[in-house]
Amino acid sequence: MHKRKFLLLIPLLSAAWASPVFSSLTPSTSQQQGNLPLTGFSTRSRQARHFRLLTEEEVRLEKRNLPDEGQVTDFGGNKSQPVRGALGAPFYHPSNSEIDKQNPDNVSPPTTDSGVIPNLKWSFSLSHTRLLKGGWVREQTITDLPVSKDFAAAELTLAPYAYRELHWHRVVEWAIVLAGNGRIAAVASNGTNYISDVGPGDLWYFPSSVPHSIQALDEGLEFLVLFGDGNFDSQGTTFMASDFAAHVPKEVLAHNLGVNVSELNNIPQKDPYIIPATKKPGSVDQESVKSPVGTIPNPFVYKLSQQPAEKKKGGEVKIADSTNFFASKEVASALVSVQPGGLRELHWHPSDEWFYVVSGKGRITAFAGNSASRTFDVGVGDSGVVPNSYGHYVENYGTEPLVFIEVFKAPVFSDFSFTQWLALTPHQIVADTLNISLSIAEVNQRFATIKQ
Repeated sequence: MHKRKFLLLIPLLSAAWASPVFSSLTPSTSQQQGNLPLTGFSTRSRQARHFRLLTEEEVRLEKRNLPDEGQVTDFGGNKSQPVRGALGAPFYHPSNSEIDKQNPDNVSPPTTDSGVIPNLKWSFSLSHTRLLKGGWVREQTITDLPVSKDFAAAELTLAPYAYRELHWHRVVEWAIVLAGNGRIAAVASNGTNYISDVGPGDLWYFPSSVPHSIQALDEGLEFLVLFGDGNFDSQGTTFMASDFAAHVPKEVLAHNLGVNVSELNNIPQKDPYIIPATKKPGSVDQESVKSPVGTIPNPFVYKLSQQPAEKKKGGEVKIADSTNFFASKEVASALVSVQPGGLRELHWHPSDEWFYVVSGKGRITAFAGNSASRTFDVGVGDSGVVPNSYGHYVENYGTEPLVFIEVFKAPVFSDFSFTQWLALTPHQIVADTLNISLSIAEVNQRFATIKQ
């Protein structure tokens, strides 16, 4: 895999307490003893790790209570309240405490949040689930998350050996296997075909209009699938083989297939979407049909599970785009793992970032310019969009790795590092702009060739 400049500022949790870049994940001693109101702010200063390390004096000063610097509010096990320091007031009427607990930065946002930014997050747990013979599906479209214009998405599960019926789409399809195993098959317009088995972490990509099928194997199959249009429910987005066959004159279908009309009396009149298996499939070699014009030159499956991760301090990343997953000409992606206490640095992208949380929890602040920013908490099964050019970070404030998928409607993964930008800009300009000392701006030079 080609080398990427993509660094995650994520020291391990044991090392996090020795670095000033991370705020404490627990209340201070005085807070635990109940001597402070329920502001819940940690006492650790949030200073950039690459500027300098903690001195002995700073370690001593950490025991003092510092002002609110944007830390996640910790309510000490009590119900979340719309209170932050001297601001706000507690709930006087019951609130949905379970949702509040999952969204502390929504209930008690950091004081740096400002202006008006629309909702950028959607939990698949809020999506309607369609229960079908052989599986289920639930979607996130533009009606659920209006900001998601580039992609619609679905979580889909197939019972062992069941399959998603033969179909094609008006837009591209990109997917990642979350659990189980399965098999995909497709045929290109020139008659070349393709068949491959997939497992956890593997990707597939079908260009627009390419007909295909997806089948679960013995473990069943659960996958996340994205489509290159947020308005996926619009008419003319998905085309089913059985639906097509049922809506042309039967004699025309018989003529086309070279059979008698009587052979077509059982064509399904309603789209089944998922079809239970009638027979256990054999191996790929046993099931594949040889095309006289050969196989598709650029495989529609990419074994991301076998790609070595780029390991950084406390985290790792795997990037797949058209430079290594050659068929994926319109979609780039990254599978990122951030260790507890870690931070994916301040950055932005030239395309909208659609994301999905696989495991763990954390938060994202989206900066929209014009002094507008909003912080969102994310957890397992949450999806969301950070619009193009919005500055943001991803912070893991949990106790387990935060694993998430970033997907872009672009041929190549691209981002801009705030730190690298400052490092490669004349130091005096940086010092004057941020009102920091020239020495700090000069120290930042060490990050001129890397991203965090």
